[in-house]
Amino acid sequence: MKIVLAHPGVGPFVQQTARALLEADLLASYWTTFADQPKENWRRMLVQLASLAGVNIERELERRAVTEVPATLLRLAPSWEVVRSLLTKIGADRRLVDAVWEHGTLKFDAQVARHGLMSVGGIYGYEYSSLVSFQEAKLRGLARIYEVPAPEHDFVENLIQREIERFPELNDRKRDYFLARQGRRTERRRQEWHLADVVIVNSKFTRDTYAAAGLDVAKVRVIPLGAAQVDAGEAHGGSGEAEPLRALCAGSFSIRKGAHYLLSAWRNLSRKKAATLDIYGKVLLPDRLVRDLAPSIRVFSSVPRAELFERYRQADVLVFPTLCDGFGLVVTEAFAHGLPVITTTRAGAADLVRHGENGLIIPPGDAGALTEALEWCLTHRIELKAMRRAALETATRWQWCDFRQALARKVIDGIQEAGYAA
Repeated sequence: MKIVLAHPGVGPFVQQTARALLEADLLASYWTTFADQPKENWRRMLVQLASLAGVNIERELERRAVTEVPATLLRLAPSWEVVRSLLTKIGADRRLVDAVWEHGTLKFDAQVARHGLMSVGGIYGYEYSSLVSFQEAKLRGLARIYEVPAPEHDFVENLIQREIERFPELNDRKRDYFLARQGRRTERRRQEWHLADVVIVNSKFTRDTYAAAGLDVAKVRVIPLGAAQVDAGEAHGGSGEAEPLRALCAGSFSIRKGAHYLLSAWRNLSRKKAATLDIYGKVLLPDRLVRDLAPSIRVFSSVPRAELFERYRQADVLVFPTLCDGFGLVVTEAFAHGLPVITTTRAGAADLVRHGENGLIIPPGDAGALTEALEWCLTHRIELKAMRRAALETATRWQWCDFRQALARKVIDGIQEAGYAA
């Protein structure tokens, strides 16, 4: 059986899934929206045009590179994703960005349904981008594998709403736009779930949120995301004991990621001048909350992964105080670079964290507990440094190659159990 993989993005977990299917001789093609193609003429012309306008887009293009499967297997539908990316880049209203994202996602799904399902035995689709292609696949008698990276939609949206009610300063007056779409978007995801023969999630936490919502989880397979290959030399990274503690936060800086609790905890540190906090990723909190940050906090835009990995090596601890996350790939990325982690019990990747050995686990939504964890790092520099080796050992035990083997095995087992010949 050959399977088409369809996802609008090119993130590491999607590429590793594509490679898993390729290594198992299952991958027919990888459909996505926009990917960097360094050898194409359009790419060279685009870079030249941007440079004439004084803009360097090399870094942005590098973030869209596909490195895990041959370019001959790529099928691109780039137009709406290019528009969304440009709107994001110029700081357009996030409601407009969201509307373009949704329109492009639905167009992508329809295009896969029309052109991607010929001469294949199944489709591997993702949350919110698979309804039409799954409906068409069912008509054709094709296997349908569905990956859900995030917790159940209503669980997430209701959690965010409770945070805004608890902290009104988080309300940027745009929340009504998303509330108005919540019911429709939840229903689309549930239809996709019902059409799927096999559902892939990355943590028990994600599975349990769907079980609590009343969905059938018997067809769910739990596979944690992997870590990159480690280098034993990473155990010697980080700062010296006489230097300020270097804390790092990576990914979107948002309500769901607990960003407001991190800012509160940082204000409460007894020795703020003895620590720095570097934030890498798009800031999604209201502007007024990040306008006058302490001098010890620095905010950077998203950077290519190679550059972020170098920041992991230099840092002393990753702070990931998420309120809910299907996994949290930044945790395994940090471990692969010898970086201990502070995270919460609602991160799927918390299953890999051993409190006091390779990181610290705290309750979600608890600024006091987060302050205490940061204070511990400040006053236990030797013990924190020793955690680097345990972090590397954790990454060594479950790498991307392990993820790929487990995924291929569970996909084959799942579609066979559903009655298809794999």
